[in-house]
Amino acid sequence: MLTSRLTTGPTTSRATRLSRTALLAGGALAAAAALGACSGTPGAAAVVDDRVITADEVQVAVEQLGGLFQGVSTQTVTSVLIQEPTITELAAENGIGVSPEQARTLLESAATAGGAALPDDLAPSTIAVARYVQASGALQDADNAAELAQQFSERIGELDIEVNPRFGTLVGDANIDVPGLRPWVVGAGES
Repeated sequence: MLTSRLTTGPTTSRATRLSRTALLAGGALAAAAALGACSGTPGAAAVVDDRVITADEVQVAVEQLGGLFQGVSTQTVTSVLIQEPTITELAAENGIGVSPEQARTLLESAATAGGAALPDDLAPSTIAVARYVQASGALQDADNAAELAQQFSERIGELDIEVNPRFGTLVGDANIDVPGLRPWVVGAGES
């Protein structure tokens, strides 16, 4: 019976068919909008609570840090940018905070040691990575390092973290693992 209501027959007026078509099209648009809203924030590598880490922020930091440190990758930088506010806050609370100037000094030292050129216009995301490196080292050197590590893990566990699958998979303590292979993507798994 339901099928017969939706099919248009010779007795259905043109206006009725147009109304049904408009209703179905409107429903499809509403469904697409609802599904689109569930897919995350456009341009985001990750979202931590309400803080968006953009793909551009990650990419710029990877480019600026690539010649300064070993192991710089999209996943590493995304992980660090997720964790940085928490770790720098914890360091500051324990009297071992790191200023942006100290972070810049670390980057300048790394550039000098590696013979690399440091851009004059360092991105905030690049400075954030350097702050993370210094704060993390300071917390690990603290007398109560084990207690601080536990506090860090608890705080990270309280965050609502979403990672764009293109940037990897979220694993323990807000670290990012490499994205999984998607066999439907042409060239997946090829080097």
